[in-house]
Amino acid sequence: MYYNYDWDKYVEVDTKSTGRTYKIPNIGKYPSITTILGKTANQMWLQIWRENVGDEEADRISKEATDRGSLVHEYLERFWNEEDITDELKKEKPDVRLMTNNLIKATKKGKMKVYGQERVVYSKELKYAGRVDVIGEWEGQPAIIDYKTARKTKYAKYIKDYYIQCAAYAQAHNEIYGSNISKLVILITVEDKDVQVFTGNMIHHIPDLKYRIKSYYKKVEQEK
Repeated sequence: MYYNYDWDKYVEVDTKSTGRTYKIPNIGKYPSITTILGKTANQMWLQIWRENVGDEEADRISKEATDRGSLVHEYLERFWNEEDITDELKKEKPDVRLMTNNLIKATKKGKMKVYGQERVVYSKELKYAGRVDVIGEWEGQPAIIDYKTARKTKYAKYIKDYYIQCAAYAQAHNEIYGSNISKLVILITVEDKDVQVFTGNMIHHIPDLKYRIKSYYKKVEQEK
């Protein structure tokens, strides 16, 4: 399957401490879906965790996790671009090597095919944008595929926002390209466990997506 993604090289991305926005040519500026979900999530658990470990340690752990996640994402993208990452990956820390290799194995097991990686999508109807890890196929079906890294295994009931994020990508891609992607695949590579594979259907998460977007814009108006 071929989609012309060349236009997204003209998209301007503005990342600030308050969130990320995408300026879509001839369309407008939209907040990222991750910003929307972050601003409308229940952050009580995060506040409690920071209080327990202290701000300095929390910042250290968060930065370490973010840096590692970025590295793993980059290696997966390069691998599926058919680059030879072997020598560079050998020089990485053991956790990065393990999590990357496990993720590669999981994508192969799922017979993943790639239409596009790290591509910008947006919804003019719902007014958001985002960058998708993988648009492709999983086990023979068109799918949105998202990589996550984690210190510990996750339970499905605690990754609701991951599903909403992927549903947003599918909704936006279908809106732009007239595609019919409904399958969502979330791959969570964990420090000392096998990769967790969660799948879902976009339709089941659209009501929550619309509610969170509405809540976000309501909050923005209240803060003006």
